[in-house]
Order: sequence, then structure tokens, then C-alpha cells
Amino acid sequence: MKTFFLVGNSEKEGIKNALINLEKEINIRGGICYKSFGYIQLKDFPSVDCVITLGGDGTLIRAARDISHLGIPIIGINMGHLGYLTSINKAKDISYMVDTLINDEYFIENRMMISATVIREGKEFKTLTALNEAVITRREVLKTLRCNVYIEGDFLNEYSSDGIIVSTPTGSTAYNLSAGGPIIEPSSKMMLITPICPHALSQRSIVLSSSKVIRISFSDRIKSARELVVDGDESVSLENNDVVELRESEIFAGLIKLKKGSFLDNIRNKMNRI
Repeated sequence: MKTFFLVGNSEKEGIKNALINLEKEINIRGGICYKSFGYIQLKDFPSVDCVITLGGDGTLIRAARDISHLGIPIIGINMGHLGYLTSINKAKDISYMVDTLINDEYFIENRMMISATVIREGKEFKTLTALNEAVITRREVLKTLRCNVYIEGDFLNEYSSDGIIVSTPTGSTAYNLSAGGPIIEPSSKMMLITPICPHALSQRSIVLSSSKVIRISFSDRIKSARELVVDGDESVSLENNDVVELRESEIFAGLIKLKKGSFLDNIRNKMNRI
């Protein structure tokens, strides 16, 4: 790798100095840098070998959604709280990261993404892509949602809950985990359905093949009470007669790893409170 695009989270302290220092580390090794302080602007996006994010998991996830369709791999430097997806968590490891990238000694782990399409009046209204999860949740009013879930056209269940999470394996350690869902090996191809605080004694998560198509409709009639949210970032309001269709996206996120290691090691090292 020789050309890099650096993305810094503008809400984190010390990002500007970190961007400058990282650019110096790359330049002295003969690399070329472009950088953005904030969101990536896709218009006139340069041809690069790699995107490096500085922030937390949210910064990496947003960048992955923005650039994965270009086939550019991504790696993150953690300057946030947990940093489960980011590969670098200590400042002293940055030089090692740059050397590894420049010398092409890394490997890329492809992660599946979810395509979530809102169908309104029989037509595709809006499509969002998620690396972690797509969530149907209530908005403003604290009322239970009633969601009808279908798998490949077959009725699965009517959930009475605070919402529904449809997660990728990557997202299984995020909102899904907090809602009581299982952890899935991140390079696998599966989708998880997890209800949020279901009003039932026996409802649990369901794990599906990524080849399945999930459709969710609504049996309540609460005006402007729900929305579709992907990765806790992008959202679209849902109307009573809308249908949300979820499937494996045609694009995937290429996450750069600097060394081999079990995802269980990552869980033990970064999520030891589980």
C-alpha cells in the first residue's frame, strides 16, 4: 500500500494532532496521504489503497458504509471508548501499523453487510446499508410496537416489543448483545433477529442464513411512531403501511487485520465484562 485516506472524528479531542502525526509517519516511509476531518465526501474521492479512521468504532462503521462500494479496505485507530472493531488501541502501535501496511504484510477480513429497504405503496422508497445492524424502533412516544416478521414469505411471529434488531455477525457484539442476543463469529454469513424488550416469556433471538429475505410489517396504527435506524446513525421514518425488507447486501466491508488471531481473543481482551 502506498496511498491512504485518513478520516478523523471531528468530535474527538486531539484528532487534528493525531492526523498530522499519522500523516508524517506515512510520508517518511514514502506513502501519500489525503485526509478529511469529519465525514467522507464521496464527490471526487481520490483513488487510494486504504482508508484509516481515527476515532472509535462509530467512525470506522460510518466510513465503511461510505466507501465499501468502492472496494477499498479500511482499518481503524481507536481514540474512543471500547474500540472493538478498530485494530490499533495504543499510540506506540501506530508505527507498527504503518510499516505493516506499507510492506503489504496485512490480511483483509471481509464482513457481510445488510441492505434494508423501505417499501412504501408497493415501491422502493429508501434503501440503507448497515455493517452492524438495522433496527426498527419507536420514536418519541413510549409505546410498544407490534411487528409482523416474515422469512422468505412465511410468517414467523408477531413481536410486541420496543423494536426489532436485525444484525450481521459483526454487529452481534453491539446492540444485539445488549438486547440479549448471541455472539456470532464475525466472518460468517448469517443474520440475527433479536426483539428489544419483548412482552413475552419465551421469545428469543433467531439465527438465519444470509441467503434469507426478511420482511417486517406493522399491525399497530400509531402515527409517526417508528423509524428504521442503521448502525445507530442513519434513519428513515416509517409509516403504518410501510414494509421493511432486509437481505444480505451485494457489497461487503473489507476490514484490515495486522495479525492473525481468534475473534475469541478479541472478546476476551476488549469485552472481558461479558
